Amino acid sequence: MFGEYYCGICHLFDKDKKQYHCEKCGICRIGPKEDFFHCSKCNLCLALSLQGKHKCIENVSRQDCPICLEDIHTSRVGAHVLPCGHLLHRTCYEDMLKEGYRCPLCMHSALDMSRYWRQLDDEVAQTPMPTEYQNMMVEILCNDCSTRSTVQFHILGMKCTSCESYNTAQDGGCRMALEQQ
Repeated sequence: MFGEYYCGICHLFDKDKKQYHCEKCGICRIGPKEDFFHCSKCNLCLALSLQGKHKCIENVSRQDCPICLEDIHTSRVGAHVLPCGHLLHRTCYEDMLKEGYRCPLCMHSALDMSRYWRQLDDEVAQTPMPTEYQNMMVEILCNDCSTRSTVQFHILGMKCTSCESYNTAQDGGCRMALEQQ
């Protein structure tokens, strides 16, 4: 037998991996078909568990993986959908988590960081700043909610006043806070 699976459209012969041909994607996908749906806006077949629970980005699969720079749409490696809606190969996502927690495209947190942010709250509270930095205020931009705010500088991180994330970046200079009398 030449192959357990054959697609007359793609002319694909393969072992049985519960493949199915998706007319909208224009290629064969590894299934089973009943575990997937085609998102028309993303232009991609996604796991049923993501139906109504993912952020759509138009034609997101027609881009290369920002980690390995290989095609996502036709890849045999599964795609991982980040909360921001961007796609990475599942293996690239796992490698990325060994080095960091942010989407390489938009810098949003790629997973729920709330437990880590609470730990960072404790570390910030237990780490006093040197006297010359105690009243230093900085402008920050939150990578998770895009809020700009002025907060007290801390070497361990600056917390967003809107979403309470530490996924922030200094956005401008710093100044000394006015002393209360």
